[in-house]
Amino acid sequence: MKIKNFTRKRKLISLYGVIFSCFSMMISTVTMPVMAATDVIDSPVITDHDEQSVYDDGYNNGYEQGLAEEHQKQKKVSRPIKSELSIETVSLTPNELANVEYLNAEKALDQQNSKQAALNLESALYYRPHWVMARQKLAALYYGRGNVQEAIATLERGLAAQPNQVDLRLTLAKLLINESQLQAALTVLNERSGHMSIQYLAMRGALAQQLKHHNIALACYQQLIQRAPNDGRWWMGLAIVQEQTKAINKALTSYHKALVVGNISSSSQLFIQQRLNAIKQQHKE
Repeated sequence: MKIKNFTRKRKLISLYGVIFSCFSMMISTVTMPVMAATDVIDSPVITDHDEQSVYDDGYNNGYEQGLAEEHQKQKKVSRPIKSELSIETVSLTPNELANVEYLNAEKALDQQNSKQAALNLESALYYRPHWVMARQKLAALYYGRGNVQEAIATLERGLAAQPNQVDLRLTLAKLLINESQLQAALTVLNERSGHMSIQYLAMRGALAQQLKHHNIALACYQQLIQRAPNDGRWWMGLAIVQEQTKAINKALTSYHKALVVGNISSSSQLFIQQRLNAIKQQHKE
């Protein structure tokens, strides 16, 4: 008889949610007066078979096997066979071992044991180094415990193996922004080559705008407008950069466009009206 242990649990980890929520809010700190928030990245999750389905399948299979055995006994009486119990050792793959460690980390977090959870996540990454979700969670744990350098190092090790991993770059940039290291954050976002997501461009553009890297900011907002021309947030961002570079007529057009297409907050609308009034006043003088 082959003995297997099925562990099928997913838990909502309240501690991790609190720790990781600090990352999702960091982008608001780098925007110009009213830069809009970007969407949250979904992370892959572990999926498992339904426990009741596993139980039902096992029950049904056992019931059918019992009927077949009974039918066989009626047809032929066989000599009794000595019953033996054997235990078979099952070798787990690296991914399976990583999953075990990840689930153990979730259990530790559920018990408010972040130190043990960090050890389990480190083991999970040992078996599966490219697991982005586990690496983000480990970095969040370190950061939540006040170990900023280890949190940064954890993300940097991931990027060393996966240089074009967008989620890791965004997470690291947000962490650096929260530590007031804006130039370092922009450097992290500048290093990536290839396709850039809307969230990536929005954060990069906002950082470049604050740091007065006007060429980078203009390029980011122009790309955002090409992808989502009916989003007023990107027109407002473009207008701010144009005003900073003294392209006043273009800035006026972009500010008005932002009001027309919408998808901006009431505070953003108020900011745009203030800038329009200020520009008009300057031209009168």
